[in-house]
Amino acid sequence: MATALDKYADMKPAWDHPVVIESHINGVRTKEMNPNTPITHEEIAEDAIRCWEAGAGAIHAHNTSFDLIGPDAHKDYKRTWDRVLEKHPDITWYPTTCSPLRLLPHEHGLEHVALLNEDTSARIACVDTGLTLFATDVDEEGFLSGPEFGFNYQRIGDQMKMLRERDVAMVFGVYEPGHLRHAMHYVNRGITTPGSMWDFYLIGDYGLTAMEPIATNGMKPSLESLYYYLTMIEEAQVKYPWYISVWGQGAFDDTELLRRAIELGGHIKTGLELFYDPARNPTNLELLQQAQEIAREVGRPIATQDEARALYSIT
Repeated sequence: MATALDKYADMKPAWDHPVVIESHINGVRTKEMNPNTPITHEEIAEDAIRCWEAGAGAIHAHNTSFDLIGPDAHKDYKRTWDRVLEKHPDITWYPTTCSPLRLLPHEHGLEHVALLNEDTSARIACVDTGLTLFATDVDEEGFLSGPEFGFNYQRIGDQMKMLRERDVAMVFGVYEPGHLRHAMHYVNRGITTPGSMWDFYLIGDYGLTAMEPIATNGMKPSLESLYYYLTMIEEAQVKYPWYISVWGQGAFDDTELLRRAIELGGHIKTGLELFYDPARNPTNLELLQQAQEIAREVGRPIATQDEARALYSIT
């Protein structure tokens, strides 16, 4: 008996927009994991400029410490982005969230985004609509350890109110199917903003943070996972663009998955925030160029930076 997934498996290549390829240049992974990972203000700025000049549709970056919040996070971002904006004042970029473990009860976790929106042209923000456990280690008895991450209903609501007031596009980070259902609640009630988008996290054995193949969260990088998410967003009453980001896949050859996403009209997020393979240490530029080459092989045009801005509703 045919399933809803078969529709996407049988679907011919089709798209209504050139493919946007974003560079996600750093995150919580370290130089021990890949010596090419940018971690200082200077390195982050250099990689942002390098990938933008190579045609990335947008740059997503962390600051130098995920533990910084509010004004402290803002100041740290500014040390990088003042340098970038001096060279490319029209760059499209957006920051990440922050560690929710550092927040006071009245704080929602995107206070720094409001400040960056005012003075660094940040017009896109991450909204993570769920709670997640990140396995980073395993003890001798086989028990996992690692941080928990996420925001409760109150904080997510406060984040969205702030972003609506500023007309900032929302990137819904879909770590798990339940995160998508949560975000769909707001999408179908018209509470989101123009230019918002789905980001399907497809998570390999090394997860978002691990150096051993012990990841336990998320849908695995597979065509079936992609097709399932596409089936889910058919219920959305606002048709936002969708992206895939393949995390911690190790030696897994993700080119088939990137190719299929491009064929079906999706967009791509790539970079060292996502990538980990103990046997390979690419640069952000190399990962961007790999995705660009796949798009050329498919025959789908790569979005110009002006076309990407239009998709994000940035004017």
